[in-house]
Amino acid sequence: MTKERLNEFFAAEEVSGERKINRVRLAFLGVFLVNEFLNYYAFGVVEYRLHARAVWLTLAWLAYAVAAWYAVNRRGLYARPLKYVSASADAFFLTLVIVLVEGNNGPLVPLYYILIVGCALRYSNRAILAAAGFSALGYAAVWRTSYANPQLTPIPAYAAVIHMLIMAMMGVFAAYAVRKMRGLVLKFAENFLRRQLAEGALSRYVSHQVASKILASPDGGAAMGEGRRTHAAVLISDIRGFTPLSEAMDPGELVKLLNAYFGRMVDVVFRHEGTLDKFVGDALIVVFNDPLEQPDAERRAVACAAEMRQEVEAFNKDQAAAGARTLGVGIGVHCGPVVAGNVGSQSRMDYTVMGDTVNFASRLQGKAPAGAVYVSAAIKGRTGADYVYASVGKMEFKGYKEPAEVFELAPAV
Repeated sequence: MTKERLNEFFAAEEVSGERKINRVRLAFLGVFLVNEFLNYYAFGVVEYRLHARAVWLTLAWLAYAVAAWYAVNRRGLYARPLKYVSASADAFFLTLVIVLVEGNNGPLVPLYYILIVGCALRYSNRAILAAAGFSALGYAAVWRTSYANPQLTPIPAYAAVIHMLIMAMMGVFAAYAVRKMRGLVLKFAENFLRRQLAEGALSRYVSHQVASKILASPDGGAAMGEGRRTHAAVLISDIRGFTPLSEAMDPGELVKLLNAYFGRMVDVVFRHEGTLDKFVGDALIVVFNDPLEQPDAERRAVACAAEMRQEVEAFNKDQAAAGARTLGVGIGVHCGPVVAGNVGSQSRMDYTVMGDTVNFASRLQGKAPAGAVYVSAAIKGRTGADYVYASVGKMEFKGYKEPAEVFELAPAV
């Protein structure tokens, strides 16, 4: 698909290049006419018969230039073969001018090289090769006619051959350069598209800013895939009373409600540069300090939880105003060692974190009533200077022998 789009891009640039060539041609012929009149009338360095030929030929060339400019630049009429017609017409008119003004060894001959190089504006290697071929044929005609004019010194065969060889070489090199340029642009576009796709995939887990950092890092997106042990802060939120809610609601309305709720929650998560682990039914699991290091991971997690709580309140106000259902959400935050990486099969992989830290965060969240943010002693110890907590006492947790003290994040003033 990228190659097709790139071909469309170069097709558009080909038209743009033809328009530029049309403008340059008009400007050149205008300057050439002014110069011709100055040479004849002001400086008297041109014979009348040569002057007359130059003027009439230039006017004929100018008529073609105006017609091409009007058709392409003003009317938007363009077909791919036009570039070959245009290149051959320029070579033809230039050859006529050189032959009829007897300028076989004059300053007009280098214009053939300008025709070849200028054709690069069409971004077509074939058009450049065609321009080189037309120019070489035109110069061959100049060379041949120099023998038929007794007033001219014939062009030596070796000089003519060198000129034509240089034109051919210039055409080949310019065409090769344009072809390589198109290849490089295609490669860049494919890499750019792959990066966009990779960033889009990563953006399911992390914010666009974090996704860009991951792709810009030396190991690239490998940071998401390789299994590793690391320290992380884990936030888990869950909707209270979701099972009876889901049984009472129309499936379509339920999905719409969840999408609206999760959309606002994920925006909050990404504002704090958290990594979205997964949605588990009505629960949301968020990780901080992975895959990129965040020295303030615990503070980010608590700040995220606090804003999520505020966002739920705002969401419920909007729902109530619309006569729709509201939601009660409990949040738990814990930190500690985890195992992180992409887990799954060859056909499908998902980023996840595992370990006791995740399990305890889940248990902690399960204890939090609607509207509450419960944190562990580990979180309080690392963020106590930034946030106000109230102890809710020691609690028993399933799977843990010893009770653990739990703290509730105070509401924002």
